[in-house]
Amino acid sequence: MWKKIAVVVALGALSIWGQPPAGGRAGSGRGGRGFGGPPPIKSPEISTEGKVTVRLRAPNAKEVTVTGLGQNVTFTKDDAGVWSATTDALKPDVYMYQFRVDGLTVNDPSNPHLATSYGTGGRSVLTVPGAPWSPKPGVAAGAVTRHPYHSDLIGDDRDFFVYTPPNYDPHRKEPYPVLYLLHGLGDDAQSWLTQGNANVILDNLIAEGKAKPMIMVNPLGYGHQGGGMGPTDMIVHFADGLINEVMPRVEKEYNVAKDRDHRAIAGLSMGGAEATFTGLNHLDKFAYVGSFSGAYVMWPGINGAGRGGGRGAQPGIPADIIDKDFANLTAKSNSQIKLLWIVCGTADGLISVNRQFKDWLTARNVKFTQQEVPDMAHVWPLWRQNLTDLAPQLFR
Repeated sequence: MWKKIAVVVALGALSIWGQPPAGGRAGSGRGGRGFGGPPPIKSPEISTEGKVTVRLRAPNAKEVTVTGLGQNVTFTKDDAGVWSATTDALKPDVYMYQFRVDGLTVNDPSNPHLATSYGTGGRSVLTVPGAPWSPKPGVAAGAVTRHPYHSDLIGDDRDFFVYTPPNYDPHRKEPYPVLYLLHGLGDDAQSWLTQGNANVILDNLIAEGKAKPMIMVNPLGYGHQGGGMGPTDMIVHFADGLINEVMPRVEKEYNVAKDRDHRAIAGLSMGGAEATFTGLNHLDKFAYVGSFSGAYVMWPGINGAGRGGGRGAQPGIPADIIDKDFANLTAKSNSQIKLLWIVCGTADGLISVNRQFKDWLTARNVKFTQQEVPDMAHVWPLWRQNLTDLAPQLFR
């Protein structure tokens, strides 16, 4: 019943076309003119100075605000019932935003671009040009393909996405190196594309000659059905599914290298925990491992509150758990590891467990490269920069 009431409130507040003319029909929610409907509106509109104007047709609404743009902006409504607001110049970046219409949260119906997440509708997304993760004029774009499949190991229907670089040649004599890039808790297989702009980052780096042309695979990161943190051995099942289901399909359908020296695995938050566990326990398959704000509190065998978070101080990890999870990782592993890269912001609640893992590696004489970013929290701007920094280091 409450869902029905919410829908009625939404339609009443937005009333996207207002009252259609007698005998006419309302147009589509994407702003199409329809039969006698009003003309479409443009939202968002980004100026050359980086100012963003958002618009929403909601003639019956009493108040409209917007969240996610980092500024409090004032909306005005014109005679056609279109609300609009313009920000000051925004820093070049990716922004995820939503409208609040008389207390109801809605996405921008004029913007088809959504930042996806697991089990929810996501948020509207826009890119202010100028950052390394914004498309650049004249730079060719690689292709992104979705691969749905049924996981016999995990027991559900899921998908993974594959990025192929511009001018990808399926018959090239030299197979392409491959990066398995993993999302965080609450996100889905597509999130590195819709929120992280990972494909754009690779397009730009490859065009500039800073990164080798590579294939990127973005799998669903939950090693159980239904998403969320799940059981404490969830990452074990994820690793099993990645290695025994996803990787064989990628290697069958794409011209990718099958040797460890041309494979990398990296991820953010939950994905950082998965990348370290999977990569460092399968050095026969991966030579490059990257962790961005790794949620190591999600490693197998760890119980208790706070698992997977990045929004507050996290409890330490029992030393015997790390010993068990990485039982075969010793100084002898250095000959196999071309790069173990660990980065975390100092304002991230996960900084303490990241430092704890680095201390453990140091005690084991396992070599790694690390970076702590001052005053940076658990946020996408850091992870986009992390990928921008990591990709040029791969497959050299």
